[in-house]
Amino acid sequence: MSSLSVLAFDASGNLIVQRNFTASEIEAKKATFALPESSSGTTVSFYAIANATLGSITTKAELLSLVENSAADYNGPFAEVSAKCKRNGGFLMTGSQSREIAAAGASTDVTIALQRTVAKVAVRTSLSSDFASKYPGKVRINTAAISKAASRTPYFGGTAAPGAMTFGYTQPSGESSGTYSNLFYLFENGPLAAGSRVLLTLDGIYDRDGNFGTTDDQTPVTYTVELTGTANGQLLRNGYYRIAIDVSGLTGQDITATVTVADWQTPVTQTVSLGQ
Repeated sequence: MSSLSVLAFDASGNLIVQRNFTASEIEAKKATFALPESSSGTTVSFYAIANATLGSITTKAELLSLVENSAADYNGPFAEVSAKCKRNGGFLMTGSQSREIAAAGASTDVTIALQRTVAKVAVRTSLSSDFASKYPGKVRINTAAISKAASRTPYFGGTAAPGAMTFGYTQPSGESSGTYSNLFYLFENGPLAAGSRVLLTLDGIYDRDGNFGTTDDQTPVTYTVELTGTANGQLLRNGYYRIAIDVSGLTGQDITATVTVADWQTPVTQTVSLGQ
């Protein structure tokens, strides 16, 4: 983390105190500070925000109105985004907790779990085991593109507020031993009907003799698949979605997708068979 702040608000939503953690407190992920004019037995709302510069905040309503609107900051070449967060300062992370103030002389312990404001979408594409039995050549995936994704997200979660579903990004695919990899970071969105979900488009080349050094036998191919997310097209902040794609043909008409959803560290997998 490059920065960490905790803001405490009273029951009326007015700021009691804002504590900006020192470097040593950030490393320890812990700080002790006083709450002025707070009586035991009253409930205080605590909000934590990491890796963001806050302006003047005096009410909870002001804090909750903050919006992140540049998903492009998180996305870039595969080699870069798979190594570290591309956004300056790191992933924006937020969390909140309400606590009743302890009796005089006792400390009030508050634990806040931070969540990243973006979802992680990892794509792996390879030829299916039966592709060679149907076609003499090979397919190379050149790029993967995300479209129809959320353009914004509130700093603090609750109900998804994705704004216009217009964000898109095209990324050249990384390749290793015939497997093509891509990685995107997207803002969350609520349930979406089929036909309106976040779309993944793969563009590549079919080479009839399998030698991509010769171009006279090459044909462009395109495959598309909607992201099912947790189920019904929903992508959650801090969620990890793995899209496993098997290319079994030269058209994208036949698609079988399996999605696994989990926390950032425990991915959800969507398996897709493309082609016929």
